[in-house]
Amino acid sequence: MLIRIKEQSPWKSQVLVIKALFKRELITRFGKYKLGAVWIILDPLLSVLFLGLMLGPFLGRSSGEIPYIFFLLCGFMLLAMLTGSINAGVKAISSNQGLLVFKKVQPIDPFIARFIYQFITTTFALLVFCIIASWIGIAISMDHLFKAATCIILSWLIGCGLGLYFGIACQKYTELEKVVGYMQRPLLWVSCVLHPLNEIPPEYVKYLLYNPLAHTIEYMRMCLFPSYVVEGVNLYYPAAWALCTLTLGFIAYRNNRHFLTQR
Repeated sequence: MLIRIKEQSPWKSQVLVIKALFKRELITRFGKYKLGAVWIILDPLLSVLFLGLMLGPFLGRSSGEIPYIFFLLCGFMLLAMLTGSINAGVKAISSNQGLLVFKKVQPIDPFIARFIYQFITTTFALLVFCIIASWIGIAISMDHLFKAATCIILSWLIGCGLGLYFGIACQKYTELEKVVGYMQRPLLWVSCVLHPLNEIPPEYVKYLLYNPLAHTIEYMRMCLFPSYVVEGVNLYYPAAWALCTLTLGFIAYRNNRHFLTQR
């Protein structure tokens, strides 16, 4: 007697593959730790506390009425959203190379799973920090949540586009992975993570505003803390960056999708 196996549509099959890759990512990242997924919150919190204790006495006054720890958190989490997506893309293929032998696993699937993982974990950590801030009495405005969410999404989309492009490029030129790591290091200093844009000398502000992350970080701070005001930032510029980087990433993938499966 023949057993009929129900065929699935390509779309449903891809969704199932991405869900499986996402679960695999969670287990790989946190399965070996006793605290497990708690590190989603602990990892950025410890980093911010370390920087806050070191730099707070020197830079804390420049953050205005925002407690410097939460001033730092806004910048650090959006920076992590962008750089985390880039790093996820760079290692997406190499970390899942063995799975590409399966017909249903397409080269784009590890990228999508890793990008979704980065978005969910970073957004969840940021929401927890905002809840903690409200609980301890720090006034966070809820009037511009849509714009704040837009800042998060745009930072993520830029990281996804760059991550997809560099992830493919690193498969062709292995040494590029080192270069991408070095390229990200100045972002901590030129993205207004540690200090507000208003504290930068005016002659240098125009150069920092070429960085889309400076726009999303400062704009998000204005959304969450109305007393914080910065001139010259908007969401149109990072939106253009998101569109361009995603287009570049998908063009690179379309032109190299066969190369990725033949490695």
